[in-house]
Amino acid sequence: MNPAHPDLKSDFESRKRILEDPKDRAALAALIDHTLLKMDAQERHIQAIADEARIHRFRAVCVAGSSLEILENYYKLPDFLLHKPRLCAVIGFPHGNTSSQAKISEISAALALGVEEFDYVQNVGWVRDGHWNKLTVEAQRIVAAAQGKLVKVILETSLLSEEELYNSALAAAQGGVHILKTSTGFGNRGATKNDLEILARVQIDYKKNSNIDLGIKASGGIRSLTDALTMIQLGATRLGTSSGVILVSGLTSPGSDNY
Repeated sequence: MNPAHPDLKSDFESRKRILEDPKDRAALAALIDHTLLKMDAQERHIQAIADEARIHRFRAVCVAGSSLEILENYYKLPDFLLHKPRLCAVIGFPHGNTSSQAKISEISAALALGVEEFDYVQNVGWVRDGHWNKLTVEAQRIVAAAQGKLVKVILETSLLSEEELYNSALAAAQGGVHILKTSTGFGNRGATKNDLEILARVQIDYKKNSNIDLGIKASGGIRSLTDALTMIQLGATRLGTSSGVILVSGLTSPGSDNY
């Protein structure tokens, strides 16, 4: 195995553990990006998901840029000495049609606040126009701006045809992105079986040409343990959800896709 980024190694290992033992809740928790991106999220809500992620040992907490300063300070509390979830920021969220330079500026500001992972939204207009090289160049610029931190591209699969999904995911991979992510959680739907099958095909084809392993992040609509295990079986190496506590408890969330 030759992952595109060293931080992916533990993701692959946790996925392997779950495939061997679907009851391994610790391995499942290690793949969850505990997410809160609602427009009306308040400081207490952001702190609460950080506490949940710490208690359940989730992989990361994923929030918008305005929440980063809250978590930078909150993470300094003694409670986080035993487990500090990785800090992940969304970039160009949720539409992805801001300029590449604007996305890079967001990344620079987030790096100063200790962010270790970035989930950026691709420009779907460029996908529609078949501007694959533009997508690759933007990915290259974003990966460079991230200064070695893990980068995920949000493809927003609900808006794409199968061909557009394959080609845009491949373009991002060729630009150095480490993880292919399905959705923002604000689209028409979340991750589907077909989405994961297409991304797995990109993963295989890219590995043939580069000998580099990509991760896959399923997000949107993952509300039960069954949903989570299905996505993992289809190839997901990371899960984006606001229902992380419910998943590791083996229950089902009645919530919406919106994070």
